[in-house]
Amino acid sequence: MKKNIWSILVTLSAILIILTGCNSNSSENKSSASSKAELVKSSSSKKKHSEKEKTTSSKKESSTSSVSSEESSSSSTQSSEDMGEDRGGYVTTPEAMRGTWYSYFDGNMNKLVVSEYEMTFTYNLGKEESTRHIILYKNLTNKSLDNNISETEKESKKDWYSGWYEDYNGIKFLRTRGMFEQGPGEHFSTHEEEINGQKVPLVLYGFGANDATDLVYYPSEDLAKQQSDVKYGDIDYKF
Repeated sequence: MKKNIWSILVTLSAILIILTGCNSNSSENKSSASSKAELVKSSSSKKKHSEKEKTTSSKKESSTSSVSSEESSSSSTQSSEDMGEDRGGYVTTPEAMRGTWYSYFDGNMNKLVVSEYEMTFTYNLGKEESTRHIILYKNLTNKSLDNNISETEKESKKDWYSGWYEDYNGIKFLRTRGMFEQGPGEHFSTHEEEINGQKVPLVLYGFGANDATDLVYYPSEDLAKQQSDVKYGDIDYKF
């Protein structure tokens, strides 16, 4: 009997030891699993934070780039359209008028160079030459009657000219007038005549309120001299 009781106690002790070991392993496993879960959660949080920072940084860069682009565009528009003193930007010449032209008058050869929004006149080529340069603006205030303008300002702005277009008797004229000049100013138009069996482009120049032509400009010196005494029937000459 005592032997049986002893055997039962031994068996119960063994079972208790086994159960205690299982509980310990289960606790360790739970702890390990919990640690792994925390590690994964932490890693995921860091990843999301990193992606958020990248997105924020990308948005900031995009915004900065957009602002920079707008500022650049605004600066470009201001430089070409405002220019200060209400000049309003340039007046562009007709493409057919651009180039170098010659007119022979009263024994003197004159040259006219027309670019996108500028003109340069050279008078008496090869002799006592003189030049005049003009820049065409859209919205130039005429100051011919302003008595407060200094000679220094007049000299610094002598190239500033107003430019505008008018249709007169079916002809489109480019009109110009200096900032300090009175009167209707000068006018230019493109024309074409047949010379020696070929169509030749011309530039007609005049001054005053009407459309009458004072000078005919040719594309070469030779033609200008050759045709200097010729009067074309479809051109209205002043003289």
